[in-house]
Amino acid sequence: MTRRARASGFTMVELVVVMIVIGVLAAIGIPRLMGDKNMEAAVFGDQVVSGLRRAQKIAAGHRRVVCASVGAKAVTLRLNACGNAGLALDGLADDEYATSDSVLNATPATLFFQPDGRITQDAAGTTVVSNGVVAITGNVNGQPTTFRIIRMDGTTGYVE
Repeated sequence: MTRRARASGFTMVELVVVMIVIGVLAAIGIPRLMGDKNMEAAVFGDQVVSGLRRAQKIAAGHRRVVCASVGAKAVTLRLNACGNAGLALDGLADDEYATSDSVLNATPATLFFQPDGRITQDAAGTTVVSNGVVAITGNVNGQPTTFRIIRMDGTTGYVE
């Protein structure tokens, strides 16, 4: 009896699995290579919301005014006042809520979180923020794009 020579090549199952893997990699990789900024904008937007919510929690927990300075690329939290006049918060780096993406920007704003939960425009707490908005924007393919709108209610301190 003679042995039959084994045919070389790939089976149909192997070819289908390779095609599925290539399709999944293309679905994930191509938008990143083409400059899709939705994921980066979502992450930066979440960092801004997290920074603002943390400012509210620190203000209520420590019974101190916390200044949240929203810049184009970062949120900086300080006790009592913004800039160098405010006290830096222990355990919180200034770049904790920041993006290094060159396309994304946040609408600059200065917000004061009061110990009673309100969000105001001044450290004294006299002017409550009404319909506060921070927008995460960018310039994609020459077109200005708004990726996310972060809304704040000044009377309750709610940040969404």
